[in-house]
Amino acid sequence: MQRPWQVYSADPAPPNFIEAVKWLHPDAGAITAQLLWQRGYRDALQQVPPFLDWRHYESASPLEFPDMPAALGRLQQALDQQEKVAIWGDFDTDGVTATAVLWEGLKPLLGTQLVDFYIPNRQCDSHGLSRHGLEKLNEKGVSLIITCDTGCTNAAEIAFAQTLGIDVIVTDHHALEPTPLGAVALINPRQLSPNHPLHHLSGVGVAYKFLEAVYARWPEKTQGYPLENLLDLVAIGLIADLVELRGECRYLAQRGLEKLGQSQALRPGIAALLGQVSQNTARQRDISFALAPRLNAVSRIHGDVGPLVQLLTTPDKEEARQLARKIDKMNSERKQRQKQIAQVAHAKVAQLDLSVTRVILLTDENWSLSLLGLVASEMVKTYGRPAILLQTNAATGMAAGSARSDGMVDLYEALRCQRHLLEGFGGHPYAAGFRLKMEHISLLEAALNQFLGQQEGTATAAPQPLRIDLEVTLKQLNDALFKEIEILAPFDSTHHPFPRLLVRHVELTEVQENKVKNDPTRRYVSMMLLDPQAKQTFPAKWWDHQIGDCPKGACDLVIELQQWQSSLSAVIQDLRPSRTSIIETARFQALIDGRNCPGGVTETGLCVDTCPTSRENWRQWIQRAKQEQQPLILAYSLPKEQDALTVWQEFLTRCQKAGQQGTWLRREALCQELNIEAMTLRYALRALATLGVKVENTGDKFRCQWPPQIKPSPATTAALEAFRGAIAEENFRRRYFASAPLSALQETH
Repeated sequence: MQRPWQVYSADPAPPNFIEAVKWLHPDAGAITAQLLWQRGYRDALQQVPPFLDWRHYESASPLEFPDMPAALGRLQQALDQQEKVAIWGDFDTDGVTATAVLWEGLKPLLGTQLVDFYIPNRQCDSHGLSRHGLEKLNEKGVSLIITCDTGCTNAAEIAFAQTLGIDVIVTDHHALEPTPLGAVALINPRQLSPNHPLHHLSGVGVAYKFLEAVYARWPEKTQGYPLENLLDLVAIGLIADLVELRGECRYLAQRGLEKLGQSQALRPGIAALLGQVSQNTARQRDISFALAPRLNAVSRIHGDVGPLVQLLTTPDKEEARQLARKIDKMNSERKQRQKQIAQVAHAKVAQLDLSVTRVILLTDENWSLSLLGLVASEMVKTYGRPAILLQTNAATGMAAGSARSDGMVDLYEALRCQRHLLEGFGGHPYAAGFRLKMEHISLLEAALNQFLGQQEGTATAAPQPLRIDLEVTLKQLNDALFKEIEILAPFDSTHHPFPRLLVRHVELTEVQENKVKNDPTRRYVSMMLLDPQAKQTFPAKWWDHQIGDCPKGACDLVIELQQWQSSLSAVIQDLRPSRTSIIETARFQALIDGRNCPGGVTETGLCVDTCPTSRENWRQWIQRAKQEQQPLILAYSLPKEQDALTVWQEFLTRCQKAGQQGTWLRREALCQELNIEAMTLRYALRALATLGVKVENTGDKFRCQWPPQIKPSPATTAALEAFRGAIAEENFRRRYFASAPLSALQETH
């Protein structure tokens, strides 16, 4: 089935917005502004500046993690009692960079007390804590372990550690278990609201925020080491882990990429891995296509990733070159093995009836377990649906493998609902790993197909549309356009993908078939794109294709613009003859009413589970639905009405407590906690000021200085009445959004 194309159909960016964006960046133009507008960044004063430049972003405090004070307290105890401390990491790039960040970042504080780091061997261990690993650290006298990128599902192992006299501080970002973990402290962004700027951090990001708290607590011991030195490793881990680069993630990635762009600041290990890729600097594409695959190859082929931490932290250039050569050989071997598995997997898919298959589940006893996630991702891209690949073992009767989602399905939730069939399980919404008995494989496959069929409201599968951001001419493919796009970097795979461009009616000329040096598994077709009317040409590559795939005559192409060693080329994502090309206009789909439905709805889409309190909040949902081209499901009920007096008393309590502690309050977080809008909070702060409380504002934060005694002033009554009116208005809006007909809500945008 041919994958449909959809051109984005948002309204054009208004002239005043375009001019504002141009003013913010010297290389910005109408295309930069249009892409920002289409992706929901429409506030040129508040949203756009920090999106474009980290210097306009106000970083969130690490103390917003609820257990951070407990973690710092336990670390103080370790310092006081001269305890031995170890780091427990993970073997993928996020885990390895997180381990390197903590290993290098904690040395100024702990010195010789930091005795070791431990990372499971991928060939014989799974992710997370293990008894034998804990026993090894116990033999070294370790009494405190700090994890990174792992640990939040290891309650049993943490309990075992306690029997050995070892305490555990967990820093992780994976899904939380409903039962208590038993750790001294759990630092996990999933404890925070989905809208919190820290929510999307990967393991290395959490490790860095932990160090921020540590360095703030013990400045006299850490002042000799700039914490910013670690931001290059943070950027590598964030980008390699494919997290959504918004909020704190974007801020840290921007800062790290800036550091990686300075050749004089490049670590010897990173420089050695890059080789001649980008002339001693690293951009996002270099991380995604050169660094991350090499770093991940070590665990997939060799198992032990200890040398990687050594590579990332060594100041010795010769040692770095020797380690990099070994890693490059492992990566070549990884590619060859991956290709062999993929060939078998594609042959197995050819035997399936994809019209009735919601999830691709394949098994083979000869597959290498460590490579199945990579091949599953390839299956997802090829067939447009979730894929699961399992290695079976007839001797043990067990199977283990990896699952990958298409970005539209929460596969973690789908697997969690079948947890009774699984022996072990963990991961993200779009990537998971698990074990189960072979006898349960068919049951799992049937259950997942049923679950996904109910989620999507249909038993048949249709390929996800290829979404196109802008239509351009061949003449527009130039350095100026590339600069306009690069202003919006870094990109991610879901929230803010690299822009795709549509070019119509071009011919493919000078077509040649090529292989990649030192990688016989990869091939591509190089060509010149020709606009016969304008007599314009532009170079292009089509990866993993051959000359026979290239049609004759006029073609329509979906491309990404790429720079390789200062030369621009078009990287073809899809193409088809112009005469057969059907390009849809992406339109916002109808609302689905699931309000006051105890059983929910069977359709899938963006779920609005909290009743909106303002038209602006509602417009944000509408815009996101347009951007992601998904239906908007109203899954909320009318909440209990807010009582103005109760909200006011809670507001006073929080402000007074923060004032006594001398801490800042974040406006957005306080609004979420009180369940009020930003405007209502402003009325509350105005009323507070009439009581003699001094309110100090900076960005999105404020703090209060309380007088010895608060006294109402003549303005207090009017200010409180305005606050009560704002609460009443919110209650009215909730009633409206809970009962208004869909036609009225559709017209709201």
